[in-house]
Amino acid sequence: LKNRCGWGSNPYYYLAGKYGIHPTYIQEMLGDSRYDEEDLLAVIEHLRVEGGKKFSLNTLDAARHFYQGAPIGHWHPSELMQDREVLLLGTGPGVSEHREAIQAYIRQQQPLVIALNTQTAIDAEMIDLRVACHPVRLLADCEAHTKLPQPLITPASMLPEDVKTALQGKELYDFGLSVAADTFNFNPSSCTLPTSLVIAYALAITSSGQAKRVLMAGFDGYGADDPRSVEMQKVLNLYSQHPQSVPLVAVTASRYNLPTQSIYAL
Repeated sequence: LKNRCGWGSNPYYYLAGKYGIHPTYIQEMLGDSRYDEEDLLAVIEHLRVEGGKKFSLNTLDAARHFYQGAPIGHWHPSELMQDREVLLLGTGPGVSEHREAIQAYIRQQQPLVIALNTQTAIDAEMIDLRVACHPVRLLADCEAHTKLPQPLITPASMLPEDVKTALQGKELYDFGLSVAADTFNFNPSSCTLPTSLVIAYALAITSSGQAKRVLMAGFDGYGADDPRSVEMQKVLNLYSQHPQSVPLVAVTASRYNLPTQSIYAL
């Protein structure tokens, strides 16, 4: 029955039972293909320490339902990136594979370097900022973020209280976020997006900050039949059609339909 219908126990439910964590946390994460094994285990570990006997959507929520209402933010990205080139570091293997070339470009051209989530393939002193917004991913990564040296761009004013507590002591740049279907809207200290995927949030920040262009490394993409690929391409298409969008250039191999230029040719 388990093989045929996908029903039944698995290691994540086993760990939830062992640590007294409400199984709905596991159910919510398993229902979203964006969360891999690392995310699941990190959230389980966090809930093991902090307590997860009662399920709360303030602790774990599908992000498309989380950031509702008017966005609240206090940081203006234009202070750092107006008319500057921005290098976005994704989490794909392309960053590690081309690490030396990427670092050489950073040394020579001095772009503003922003890493998504906890990407660490590039030397820490070459990364200026990090960006994260999905409550589940933040919950999974909060301990790592507190140990990483870069300031974190996140919708700080709008996060669940337990995530705020977990990030205490971290330098946060508060850029507001709300989610509305098929919408990109950029304001000086906030944005409205079709999804709270971190790439959409990062691109909104560069548009609000009036960056010159965005170089994208480590956005390798997924297989053609993976729903994450469809969602990501839809976001990129919608963004590129916006009159305030910043030009995007993939500088490492990518399955997404993006303008490309090799990091070695820049």
